[in-house]
Amino acid sequence: MLNACLRNLLYILDHKLNVLVECWKEGLYLQGITHDLSKLSPVEFFPYAIKFFSGRELSTNEQLKWNYAWLNHQHKNKHHWEYWVVDPNAKQGLPMPRKYLIEMVCDWRSFSRKWGKKVKVSHLDLTDKIILHPETRKELRVIMNKVDVKGRENTLSN
Repeated sequence: MLNACLRNLLYILDHKLNVLVECWKEGLYLQGITHDLSKLSPVEFFPYAIKFFSGRELSTNEQLKWNYAWLNHQHKNKHHWEYWVVDPNAKQGLPMPRKYLIEMVCDWRSFSRKWGKKVKVSHLDLTDKIILHPETRKELRVIMNKVDVKGRENTLSN
């Protein structure tokens, strides 16, 4: 368990660094620093460590704790689109403030940074796969299509 906890901590710190770099480019300094802090809370940290780094199948109780941890994470972090969903059956969400929308895209971009790959907008655009308020969906499409003439992504906040 100690090994799983250490590996989880290193993963979280690496992820936070990658998101910080992306947020910094957008001028979201405080959000870059505070991104995913809930992952360090016991309710999230230990279930994540067991699920992703223990190397074994979860017991029924551990799976329940993991489900709660994931739900907690979505509801504690405004950069998750799930935070803004008011009726999943009707696919209805509240408008997402732009700074959280940009942080969400920075989070997505961080995974490409993690694996050393060039960020491809087509791989990141989940616009049609997630529940968003119509105005937020429209804004996300604009953000996802911001590419300069050389094919590189511009900052998202302009």
